[in-house]
Amino acid sequence: MRRDIFYLLLLTCCLLFALPSIVARGFSATGAAVPANKTIKATVTVIIDKLPADKRLKMAKFDQQVQRYIESFNYVEEDFVEPFIVGVQLFLEDYPYNGEDRYKCSILVNGPDVQYSDKRGRFAFQENEELTRNQGFSAIGGLIDFFLYLVIGNELDKYDEMAGTPYFEKARALVQQGEFGQFFEGWDRRDELMRSVFSENYRKFREMKNYYFYGVWGVPNDLRKQRSFVKQAVKQLDAVLTENRDNLAAQQFIDAHYQEIVDLFKDSNEPEVFKTLKALNPNRAEIYDEYIQ
Repeated sequence: MRRDIFYLLLLTCCLLFALPSIVARGFSATGAAVPANKTIKATVTVIIDKLPADKRLKMAKFDQQVQRYIESFNYVEEDFVEPFIVGVQLFLEDYPYNGEDRYKCSILVNGPDVQYSDKRGRFAFQENEELTRNQGFSAIGGLIDFFLYLVIGNELDKYDEMAGTPYFEKARALVQQGEFGQFFEGWDRRDELMRSVFSENYRKFREMKNYYFYGVWGVPNDLRKQRSFVKQAVKQLDAVLTENRDNLAAQQFIDAHYQEIVDLFKDSNEPEVFKTLKALNPNRAEIYDEYIQ
């Protein structure tokens, strides 16, 4: 056999054996990154209209950076969690300092039934810089991760009682890092948010979700049990909001699931559920009045 053909065959065999490990480390056979995140489907929008022209040019592809940042990380450890969509919107303004490119950032993060907004983000980002986790905590990365962990925690609570606690703890750990970072502004407010998440009132809200989603998911072929669990959840939701009308997550929960509750009880001849919903959600009184006799 010719020596050049022998070496060519040997090189081909080596590449074939190496290919699985290359893919396992996060690269496809084409060289493209393999997304590590299988659960969160992020839709990212970056609004740069308020930036000066030169900064708009520098940050024109920042949305792609944020998209890769989210997709390349495995946020959710549990393999039973169904994929869900999270919307991330960033509104950037110029915030220069001593020749360094810095930005003010308002962030809006939407989960399946919860929304968070924050207008006090601050971060530095230079032209040709990559948004990665290689350098540890970063102001913009920490801000994004903080709200994603809050959304994940709320989502995990749907599967089992208090199942989201590890993710709320991760969000709280980011607060502790952010408060002592270079861009500490706003992290005091996020600390207040975490105090509310770990409050007794929010614990009751989380317990309510366990009843609700067991009724919706856990007994799909037993309408009587479905209604029983969801009815109990509505009572608990009433108690949560009676105790604290400022529980925004509880209000958002009603906005996200009221139609689901209406559909479940519309033929039940149980007006009490609709009376409770009307008291908690008066903006939709006309909908609930249809089922109150």
